[in-house]
Amino acid sequence: MGALMYAWADRRHLTPLAPVTLVGRAPACLARIDHPACPSHWLEIRWSGTQWQWRPLAAPARSRGTGRALADGWQSLERNANHGTRVALGADAWVELLDDGPPEPFAWDVLADRPVEGPALEEVAELRGDQLLPIAAEGDPAAALADGQHWVHPTPDGPRTLRAHVPTPFPPTLAVRIDLRHGHTEVLVDLRTLKATFRQGATSVTVQGSCVRTLVVYQRARDEADGWLSAIEAWNVWVELGGNRDLQVEAVAWDRARLRRMLDRARVGNLDLLFEQRKEGPFVKVRLLPRIDVDWIP
Repeated sequence: MGALMYAWADRRHLTPLAPVTLVGRAPACLARIDHPACPSHWLEIRWSGTQWQWRPLAAPARSRGTGRALADGWQSLERNANHGTRVALGADAWVELLDDGPPEPFAWDVLADRPVEGPALEEVAELRGDQLLPIAAEGDPAAALADGQHWVHPTPDGPRTLRAHVPTPFPPTLAVRIDLRHGHTEVLVDLRTLKATFRQGATSVTVQGSCVRTLVVYQRARDEADGWLSAIEAWNVWVELGGNRDLQVEAVAWDRARLRRMLDRARVGNLDLLFEQRKEGPFVKVRLLPRIDVDWIP
């Protein structure tokens, strides 16, 4: 994904790039340069669909960069094997492209004022292709976050306010191999290798990882009762099946999100039909949907 280094004095900061990123001293700037010589809104950096480009919004006489001249006052922001294009505000501040990949979804921690990406992003949101969904949405595509939308993620230390940065969706190029909306789906889980094979007719898809353990957690609940589990009930079974007891109760929800992400990459469609949730008093309960049948090898 696109990434930018921005610096002033002896400070260096790194941020992923949104499709449109503002650089300057104003609080609204994603790359905020806290230097009195920097304008409130100094640069606009934008993804054109094929490359990154920049233009000065203020102080054009002091803004210098080595990118190619483009139309309407834009210049290319490029990276080669040795270095990226650096744009400098005299001797006071500069930015440099560190990764020239296209923009990808990420979050911003509003209180901490820093980006949330990589493994940290997986704890607060589910990345589904080019969409970002709150963990609590349980994969429901209708809950996909819009670019700039705020949401609150609960933690043991209190609520955490986050802002979504989501690029314009790209059209899908690959058809799904298995569609959970179409017919019955059988799943075989090998708990020794943590491998799950989804089968629908003659088509099968296999994913592997500790998150497949959650399928057995909810199938067991369905075999023994009505299938609905609260977070603590699911966590207890998850630990019994080999989950890390040092992790907090939310680890099961994270695993459900990771499983959906892996299945999405394996081209399984309509993943909102894998689990469902309902509220019972103060508790939210989750179950495996009836159209999914899981068998497992201990």
